[in-house]
Amino acid sequence: MTNQNKLIYPIGVVAKILDISVHTIRLYEREGLLLVCKTETGRRIFSEKDIERLRCIRKMILEKGLNIQGIKKILSFIPCWRLNPNCSAKDYKECVAYQQAQAPCWALPEKPSLCEKADCYTCPVYNLPIDCNNIKQLFHDENYQPELNIK
Repeated sequence: MTNQNKLIYPIGVVAKILDISVHTIRLYEREGLLLVCKTETGRRIFSEKDIERLRCIRKMILEKGLNIQGIKKILSFIPCWRLNPNCSAKDYKECVAYQQAQAPCWALPEKPSLCEKADCYTCPVYNLPIDCNNIKQLFHDENYQPELNIK
């Protein structure tokens, strides 16, 4: 586990770092914008990567004027078939995440069949390093292959 993925921050500390409420973080989790790891006792713990994701969400809301549904819609357009080496053209054309652009694949009530047993928190699609300032590159540049540092 890289330092950026090391789970070390409790939810209260993350809220203070980002100057948001614990309730807001839980809302983002409930809405599927954020996947959260929990300890054996059920306490939420976060990594630097999670904090960066939350910063990006906040930036989309506060600076770009998006609401939660708008962010979910944008994230649903991530071309997962280009990021997941196990996804064939047949797989993605039959995938519920591809057919419905309501939410990102990890936030759908029913996981796509290819990902049924996968841990979404470690998935390359969820872990895509999204540049909040240049998200269009991901969708418009077919040759764009982000560096995926997934361990």
